[in-house]
Amino acid sequence: MDQPVRIQRARVAVARFAPVIGSGLSPEWDAVVAGRPGAEALHRELARLADPQATARVAELERLLKALGDLLDLFGEEPMGHAYYPYKAAELIELYCRSATGDLPDDAPVPLTEWAERYAGHVDRQLAESGVDLGRPQYFTALEAGTASEERALSGHDDAYFRELLGNARVAGARYAGALAAALGGRAAE
Repeated sequence: MDQPVRIQRARVAVARFAPVIGSGLSPEWDAVVAGRPGAEALHRELARLADPQATARVAELERLLKALGDLLDLFGEEPMGHAYYPYKAAELIELYCRSATGDLPDDAPVPLTEWAERYAGHVDRQLAESGVDLGRPQYFTALEAGTASEERALSGHDDAYFRELLGNARVAGARYAGALAAALGGRAAE
């Protein structure tokens, strides 16, 4: 897979998972992230990369990769409870950025799509345990499987297909954040 396609895949991942990072799902996560220097700049960069009108270069993804790595390092280990979801969302974006920068080989033992589907499975289980119904079982697992299929058609060019996929990913990101807020906070899914 060539680098422009990897960059597009990273941007689609940002659009899907960044809303969970800044969703306010976890007081523990928020306390650690909000007090961190550069947190606002990180959120701005995540929003910019999810914007279909923006461009992205490897150097920008390398900076994002470093910022996400620093953020994840603040926890020392994978957190439990509500903080798990924004932590894993940040970790997924980090993995996609590593792929885009060439730091993660295409033939890694666990493909990126499998990591995303595992995360979606955790979200689906949380929704089921919390009694949140999105209208079909394994909603997010199916969403990730569909996204993986759609990503195979990316060309690396800023074309209508990429912009559509990025727009769909932004909707999916809002759905992830809304469903998790419902499951973890007891509100109805948006």
